[in-house]
Amino acid sequence: MGYKAPMIVSAFYRFLPLPQEEIQKIRQELEAFGQDRDLTGLVLLGSEGINGTVSGPTAVVQTFQEMVRHWVKDPAQVFKDSLCEFHPFHELKVKIKPEIVTLKRPELVPPEGPNRHLSPKEWHETMDQEDVIVLDTRNDYETRIGKFKNAREMDITDFHDFPVKVREMNLPKDKKILMYCTGGIRCEKAILEMNEQGYENVYQLEGGILNYLKEFPRQKFEGECFVFDYRVAVDQELGASNSYRLCPHCGEPSNHVISCVKCGTEAHVCEKCLEKGPDKETCSKNCAHHFRIASRSKRPQKEGFRKQPKPSNS
Repeated sequence: MGYKAPMIVSAFYRFLPLPQEEIQKIRQELEAFGQDRDLTGLVLLGSEGINGTVSGPTAVVQTFQEMVRHWVKDPAQVFKDSLCEFHPFHELKVKIKPEIVTLKRPELVPPEGPNRHLSPKEWHETMDQEDVIVLDTRNDYETRIGKFKNAREMDITDFHDFPVKVREMNLPKDKKILMYCTGGIRCEKAILEMNEQGYENVYQLEGGILNYLKEFPRQKFEGECFVFDYRVAVDQELGASNSYRLCPHCGEPSNHVISCVKCGTEAHVCEKCLEKGPDKETCSKNCAHHFRIASRSKRPQKEGFRKQPKPSNS
């Protein structure tokens, strides 16, 4: 067998006004491009811009990137690239959304150009300053598997809960706040929300964790970084995780390995699901279902609920 080159995984976003006719044109071009090429991924289009992650052979991804640069009219458009031995997506999906990152505030659109961005080097150095707050804007299941050292977690399950949670946290407004997310896009809106709530001394990590790990692996980010594809997470060198898989029962990441009590298949099941009962010690919802059926059939019937013999006709 010949050597198979790894896939390029390319993440990007760009806030810019896109009229509906332009959105439809981009969608048609992208779907036509991906139809006959080995390109998979998810691309979101909206009136506020474009956001996506794709994977494919090097030449295909490079051509795709040139298309994006043409759409956004910027030859310097940034892409965060990494390698993967397999396609982290099953197919190419192009979706039109009210927001390309969902804060449920479509009127809150980031300006074009940098907005209080810190480069990975600047971020790395600023974290050492005294009296700064490092804020993780991601969901709780993301922070559980990795985060920056001493970062404050928000304990949210959806990004649209961010505005309420910021109010509840009541962070001191006189301190410098450094916030970050996976690839940078959530912080572009989060910083505007914080500004509206009176936080002026706020900075965001340019390109997010993915950009930081490219320059500073095994430094101030601890653990692995959750990603929204079948890699589940990337390690410190941006390679696909060898530790985490998605829990078959809730879909959250887990590094806890079990042997399915129904069929014996190895699976990764999260601790929260395991606490719910033995039927969760299974490799799939199908096995869990059949395990419950088998368990019920083995239970002794309670006194008073036994089936009575049919009366004789004689």
